[in-house]
Amino acid sequence: MNKLVLVVSLMILTICASYAQVYKWTDSQGNVHFSDIPHTGAEKINVIDAQTFSPPKPINNVSDDSDSDKKKKPRTYKKFEITEPANEGTVRNNQGYVVINVLLEPDLTPGDKLQLLFDGSAIGEPQPNLTFKLSGVYRGAHNIAVQVLNPKGDVLKTTETITFFMHRARVGMGGGGARN
Repeated sequence: MNKLVLVVSLMILTICASYAQVYKWTDSQGNVHFSDIPHTGAEKINVIDAQTFSPPKPINNVSDDSDSDKKKKPRTYKKFEITEPANEGTVRNNQGYVVINVLLEPDLTPGDKLQLLFDGSAIGEPQPNLTFKLSGVYRGAHNIAVQVLNPKGDVLKTTETITFFMHRARVGMGGGGARN
């Protein structure tokens, strides 16, 4: 029990050390007490300030450009192309479902977004994702392209236009012969 009191007292002593003077005394039963209030027969204890550590500032190894320069000039995209569907390729899906995948290098700058152009018109809201999903695309030839837009909505770069052909089976096509 005495050890517990001593440990708790020392913990309190270290926590309160910077706030007040500490006094130590032993009562008639031999128990050691610590307090910030002087007691008859108490001795004053000099408490050493707690050791602190301030880590050094991190070194910025990114580049020589300052943050203001990065904000002024937009990042240039070296590779920007539609990888799926293939140009002049045929998509066979009876629901008219098409997945459009884009390759972009380097990665999209924070704030920039991609806009899908389908048959010359913007489809949906600009997004940060490299995959677009369309459904209900009618049969026939369609053109797609993708644009990179900055936060103001200005077009930074556009892919080459890709033409693909949607093939959807029609009801009553082919086989089976005539009905009676």
